[in-house]
Amino acid sequence: MMVYLSMKRITSVLLIIALVGVLLTGCSQQSEEVTLKIGAQNYAEVIIMAYMAEALIEDQTDYNVEVVSRLASAVVLDQAMQTGDVDIASLFFTGGATGLLHPKYSDKAGDLKDPKWRDARVVYEFVKENALETLDRQWLEPLGYENTYAITVRRSMAEEYNLKTVSDLRDYSADLIIGMDDAYLDREIDGYQPLLATYELEPFKDTVTMQINLLYQAIRDEQVDVGVAYSTDARIHAYDLVWLEDDRNLYPPFEAAYAVNLSTLEKAPEVAEILSQLSGKIDVETIRRLNYEVDINHRDHQEVAIEFLKEEGLLD
Repeated sequence: MMVYLSMKRITSVLLIIALVGVLLTGCSQQSEEVTLKIGAQNYAEVIIMAYMAEALIEDQTDYNVEVVSRLASAVVLDQAMQTGDVDIASLFFTGGATGLLHPKYSDKAGDLKDPKWRDARVVYEFVKENALETLDRQWLEPLGYENTYAITVRRSMAEEYNLKTVSDLRDYSADLIIGMDDAYLDREIDGYQPLLATYELEPFKDTVTMQINLLYQAIRDEQVDVGVAYSTDARIHAYDLVWLEDDRNLYPPFEAAYAVNLSTLEKAPEVAEILSQLSGKIDVETIRRLNYEVDINHRDHQEVAIEFLKEEGLLD
C-alpha cells in the first residue's frame, strides 16, 4: 500500500511538473512575440513603401507588423524612431533633415556647399556611418530613386515668361507668391533663403506654407504662382506643371531608403535582408507610376504596394 501511494504521489508530481512546463513554454512564446511598427509621413510614396515593407516582412516571418502612417513631418518620424515608437522608417532621404542635415551630426559635414555633398554615394556613406554611430540606426541601401525638391510653375506661366530654369525667375520673383511645405522655409542648406541667395532672387511677394498634398492643387488653381514640389509626385504631370531646372545645383542628392533601429534588428535580425530585396529595384519612373495610381486614380496604398510586389515576383 505504501509503495502504491508513493508511486501515485510521484506520478502526480510529474504531471504537475509537466503542466508547469507547458505553461512556462506558452508564456515564453508569448513573450517572444515580436510586433514591428513602420512609420511613414503623409504622402503617397512613403505610405506605399511602408505597405511593401509590411507585406514582405509578414510573408517571410511570423512577426506582427503595423503601419503607422500620416506622420506630420520627417522630424516627427525621426523622433518616433529615436523614442522607439517606430521601428522602421519609410522612408528617409539622404539629403534631408533625417540624413545629411540631421541636427545630431550635420556639423560633421563641414561646409555643406562643398561639391562633394552633391555626390550621391558620398552623402549616403556619410549618413549611414553617422546614423549608426550617433542614433543606433541602420540605413539600408537606397531603393533606386531620388525625391528631390522641384521648383514648379503652371505651364501657361512658363510659356508666358519663357521659364525653363530656376534662374529664369530672377526678373519676376518679387511679384510672385511661392508655396512650400512647412519644413522648407527654414532649411539651412537648400531651403527658402538659400534658394534666394543661390539664384540671386528678390524675396517673393509672399510665402505660403502648407502640407505637400495641398501644394499641387494650389499651383494649378493659381493660389500660388511657384511651388516647391517633390520631384517624384505624379501630380506634376497630371496637373500639367513645369519643373524648372535646378541649373545652379542647389539641391543635394535625396536618395530614398529604409532605416531600421538597431534595437529592432536585435529582436528581428531578418528584417534588414528582407527589406534589402527592394534596394535598387525602384527607379523614379516606377515610383511616379505608383504615386499616380494613388494620387490620381485614387487607389488604396496597400493594394498598389501588393500589386507591385506580385509583379516583381517578390510576393505570391
